Amino acid sequence: MSHKKEKNTSTLLLAVIIILLLIIAVWGFFLGKNMNSSNVIAPQIVAPEDITVTVIDDKRCTACQTSGLISQLKTLPALASATFEVKDFSDKWVEEFLTDNNIKVLPAIMFNTNAVDPGINTYLTPISSGEYSLQVGASFDPFAQRSDKGFLLLDIEKLNSIKKESYIKWNTDAKVTWIEYSDLECPYCAKLHNSDTPKELQEKYNDTMNIAFNHFPLTQIHKNAQIWAEILECVWEEKWSDTFYTLMETAFAEEKSTKSFLISEAVKLWANEENLNKCLDEWRYTDKVTNQMNTWNATFGVTGTPWNVLINNETWEYEVISWAYPTDAFETIIDKLLAE
Repeated sequence: MSHKKEKNTSTLLLAVIIILLLIIAVWGFFLGKNMNSSNVIAPQIVAPEDITVTVIDDKRCTACQTSGLISQLKTLPALASATFEVKDFSDKWVEEFLTDNNIKVLPAIMFNTNAVDPGINTYLTPISSGEYSLQVGASFDPFAQRSDKGFLLLDIEKLNSIKKESYIKWNTDAKVTWIEYSDLECPYCAKLHNSDTPKELQEKYNDTMNIAFNHFPLTQIHKNAQIWAEILECVWEEKWSDTFYTLMETAFAEEKSTKSFLISEAVKLWANEENLNKCLDEWRYTDKVTNQMNTWNATFGVTGTPWNVLINNETWEYEVISWAYPTDAFETIIDKLLAE
């Protein structure tokens, strides 16, 4: 009886040991699998000194601000020790490289790896060469037909059409026209106007330059932009250019342009409130604002605001400068447009 009990105890102990060994084996298998999976999901970040950033610029582009862009990239800790190489579109291999990698606008920024800081690699796109492209501030088309000074050329009929549909401020016969595509709810447009850039440019160039404000309401993110554009149109019909531009500047200065605010401000400028409301109720300028957006998107590639186009009315040369750049960025382009 004692012998049988002893045998059963040995059998039970053996079974417990086998189960423990199985548990340890299974635990070890899954631990190793998870470690391997971790290595796949989170590869080691490349050291900054092993990162090469190639920047392709075009010396004809006066608004690319490439040097400033490079300076900003170098301030990022992940790129503190990276190697930066700058190439120009005129270099013999660059045009073919851009074509092969379907890069159509400059400046182009390429990384030799995407194993960089997660804050950067989120915006990296693989390209055919095996590098990774970072599309930041790229809007200059190096393949487009240009003048000897590097400016794009505008068809004269298109230029006349733009002038006909624009409300021109200052000298209508000026050599240079600044067209601003904007909407009253755009904070960066307000930043541009509140920085006194229009005033500073007018003081410097006087009768040599005029300005034309055109509507480009970003209705997907600015819910009031369309109706505000229509209010400006109704004000133009009612009181002409001085009131139009004064109301526009007031809207940007206050940055609180509700429908009632704009109408009350227009009335202070001697517009007729009843006529304004009737104009809006009849949707008199809805189609005009929408059609302007479609036309300018096709002509100048307008996609955001503020989108500025500087045009030489005599040579038909023009340059696009998007965003709220400081006065000197505008001056650089205007001076080049005016140069003989």
